[in-house]
Amino acid sequence: MKKVIVSLSVLFFMISFTETAHAQWGIGASYEIRKEEPTNGFGVRVERSMLGFVPVVDFNMRAHFSYFNETNTLSPSGAAISGDTEAFDYGLALTAGIKIALIKPYVGFGIGAETIDFETAGQGSFKENNFYWNAFGGAELRLLPLLNPFLEYRITNLTSTDQLDTSNIGRVAIGINLRF
Repeated sequence: MKKVIVSLSVLFFMISFTETAHAQWGIGASYEIRKEEPTNGFGVRVERSMLGFVPVVDFNMRAHFSYFNETNTLSPSGAAISGDTEAFDYGLALTAGIKIALIKPYVGFGIGAETIDFETAGQGSFKENNFYWNAFGGAELRLLPLLNPFLEYRITNLTSTDQLDTSNIGRVAIGINLRF
């Protein structure tokens, strides 16, 4: 009987003072759609969990990169110029999400840089670098322990556009995160 009481006490002690394990790293990939040209692209992200001792809220630090490529026609001063447009951006953000059963809604805020490169065949090129801030919100579906599909909407404000007339840019990202 003494062995049973000691075993149950040890088991109770272990269950009482253990924390549930949660993912500390996340790597994700997404398909991204925006109104500006180029309109379709791909993104990758790496996230690191912070403040794991907070019970309900999940805080993360995120690094992200997006790439867009398309053949476009620009018409400055009435003359049409056709060429390839590449846009890529990268940045850092802080996110906060609430762990609610199977869905984790989240919001975030960050900074980054964007480069837009328009190159024509034999007619020259145009390149612009911009600093931006962004805010975003989304939801992650937590069906499986490792794979979490997500949907996100991000608003970006470019702060140093010289030749572009895009003060606010919004995009939708649909993708999947691998959490470990």
